Amino acid sequence: MADKAKVKIKGYFTDLRGWFSLPKRREAWIETGNPKLDTSDPIAELAAKLHPGTIHASIVATHRETPTSQTFTLAPLKGSQLPAFHAGQYLSVKFTIDGKTLTRPFAISSAPYEALENGRLDITFKVKPGGYASEYIQENWHVGTELVLDAPFGHIYYNGIRDSAHIVGIAGGSGVTIFRSLIKEMLHSGDRPDRLTLLFGSRNSSDILYRKELDELATAAGGRVTIIHVLSEPEDDWTGEKGFITAELIGRLVPDYAEASFYVSGPAALYDFIEPELDKLNISPMRRRIECYGESDNIVRHPDFPGQADKTYTLTVLLGVDRREVVALSTETIAVALERAGLAIDTRCRSGECGWCRSRLESGRIWQRPQSDGVRARDKDVGYFHPCSAYPLEDITVRVFTRL
Repeated sequence: MADKAKVKIKGYFTDLRGWFSLPKRREAWIETGNPKLDTSDPIAELAAKLHPGTIHASIVATHRETPTSQTFTLAPLKGSQLPAFHAGQYLSVKFTIDGKTLTRPFAISSAPYEALENGRLDITFKVKPGGYASEYIQENWHVGTELVLDAPFGHIYYNGIRDSAHIVGIAGGSGVTIFRSLIKEMLHSGDRPDRLTLLFGSRNSSDILYRKELDELATAAGGRVTIIHVLSEPEDDWTGEKGFITAELIGRLVPDYAEASFYVSGPAALYDFIEPELDKLNISPMRRRIECYGESDNIVRHPDFPGQADKTYTLTVLLGVDRREVVALSTETIAVALERAGLAIDTRCRSGECGWCRSRLESGRIWQRPQSDGVRARDKDVGYFHPCSAYPLEDITVRVFTRL
């Protein structure tokens, strides 16, 4: 083996003398080099621009879409830059109510290219009557309001490796926001998906979000985009599709549904309804992309909810050596109870999926909404849960690890 080696050995003393001369040779090399140390890291700098951790922004424009929906256009403040994102993702927004910090997720309703070209992005908000944050946003967000944004999240975006060239979108209400972003990006880039068929469910014609704009985008797409409105409570003169987005309707309006991928975005009631309908069509889970459930408008209506309405419990919060007791309502998530008490924890998805609010139950009983139970099995064994989708069933003690 030795005769095949590439190492050249000159001899013990020759190599030893060469080793002793190395420091002087190194000093000579240093003298001929640049005296200024180059500490730049262009890869890290590019990564920081594309994926900033926290973005400070302000509202620069507002637009009323429907009587209950409004679009806010955001621009970064000096020193911040909008992040890179996929069409279909969402942002977690931090803001304050009466000095209490809280977070809420908002789908990005504008296209990625608009953020790159104009330094602006849109989020669209729909009022939820009685919501802790919803009514405050409606009354207090205006041009000049400053917000803090976290990095984009979400998995409802086109991926050519996993998705078909034909996307069937199923949207309910404000769930159409991600499709507005996707359609705009499709028209700008000319990239895949090759086709998008959007089945858009609304209550009545006045409640159709982006109606005129979506029709114009579909026309400009030249056959690549088809939008079909389905109204559950249509006016007498409505001549379009009526009722709900069922397996029968999908089969009738989308002949090649068996080869398509499905994106579903809207309220929790839509997800509960559409999953069995997709089962009837034998749509495999691999071809379904279901958006985060979000917070329930009325958890008492959930068929599996074991709690009672109008009950209050004591929530004991442990954070390091600090111990606090706050009031928790039976029909609001533990995350909301913490927000009301000024002890908000870091949450991003508000749907039990991202794991940012992961906490530990020390005592008492809770109920985790099954559709939003993203806790790993091993974590459950040792008491971990997600407060953003969990409800108290009695007095409880919780150890939290993140605070806003």
